[in-house]
Amino acid sequence: MDHIALIEALGGTFATAELANVKAPSVSGWKESGRIPDDKLIRLAPIAEARGITTRKKLFPKDWAAIWPELARAKVA
Repeated sequence: MDHIALIEALGGTFATAELANVKAPSVSGWKESGRIPDDKLIRLAPIAEARGITTRKKLFPKDWAAIWPELARAKVA
């Protein structure tokens, strides 16, 4: 999922700004660049996962285990 689609799936610019604890113009800038900064994406990823939008593993395929070691330790059912 690209970052612009993630912003829209989270409810758009204003909703994402509230979730990321930033002002809406920051999110507008992310949409213009097509990229959410990693520190904000780390904050948004668990929310997106809880809402069934995407997973933390898909958002951070290379380093999800380092960011969320509890996921790496969890047993897959």
